Amino acid sequence: MKHFKQIILFVLVLALVLSASGCAFGGPKKIGKDAALQAALDHAGLTADQVTDFDVELDRGAGSSWYEVDFESGSIEYEYRVDAFTGEILLSARD
Repeated sequence: MKHFKQIILFVLVLALVLSASGCAFGGPKKIGKDAALQAALDHAGLTADQVTDFDVELDRGAGSSWYEVDFESGSIEYEYRVDAFTGEILLSARD
């Protein structure tokens, strides 16, 4: 019985450590396409009704993930790279 209690205690401690480190249950959550688009619009000083032809795609590379966000407003084309976890603008360009 004592051995069984030690195993249960070990499993509970392990679950707590994994949960606290963000490794359990898939780690941190992505912000999603809608939030990435909103971050780009906020940065550009635009609202959703002011843009056309928008596209949001998740991309990954070298241990990081980001959303590629493209849209047009009038004759200007906007391109953004938004961090998939924090919503931080990593890159912005307009033509």
